Amino acid sequence: MWLNKKAQSTAEYAITLGLVIAVAAGIMSVALKGGMRQKNEQAVNYLLNAGSDVTDFSSVDDQSVALYSQEYRDTTILSGDTNFIDKTVLNKGGAEKRHQLQTSKTNATSIETINEQ
Repeated sequence: MWLNKKAQSTAEYAITLGLVIAVAAGIMSVALKGGMRQKNEQAVNYLLNAGSDVTDFSSVDDQSVALYSQEYRDTTILSGDTNFIDKTVLNKGGAEKRHQLQTSKTNATSIETINEQ
């Protein structure tokens, strides 16, 4: 039965199968990221409650701790005639290429905060 089908039908099956696999991979990616985030929060809660009188660690999850991450960047463009180059080159056939070179300095700080509720 499969040998009597046209190539168009086979291509349709291949496209449909590819779409199903792509959707499944997308859903699994989102689920994996959410699971990793949840396990990270559970680990932080476990470490924060270590040494307390709680011996049943299943109740540790009830005490939720919010995790926040912040990032701060400060970029300074260095001044001067030699630090900024803006060049346009016109090639054969009308293609135009632009080259820009700029010197800058960036200080970045990343902070994770834990707010206990």
